[in-house]
Amino acid sequence: MSKFCKVTCKKNLFGKQISHSNKKSRRIFKANIFRKRIFILNKKKWITSFISNKGLKTLNKNFFKSLNILYEK
Repeated sequence: MSKFCKVTCKKNLFGKQISHSNKKSRRIFKANIFRKRIFILNKKKWITSFISNKGLKTLNKNFFKSLNILYEK
């Protein structure tokens, strides 16, 4: 299974590296993806998933927004 972020769907991109003399060689632009354990509140269990740094920030932001909604009501 290839690594890709479950939240943002980021994955590796392919392109070309161009030198000063305009030689072109293939390269891979790697996404910032790592394995992270996440606690799911509804199911009350831990899951392990591949997630990017931006996806982790998105999850944290949405989690704290939902907590604020719960505390306000």
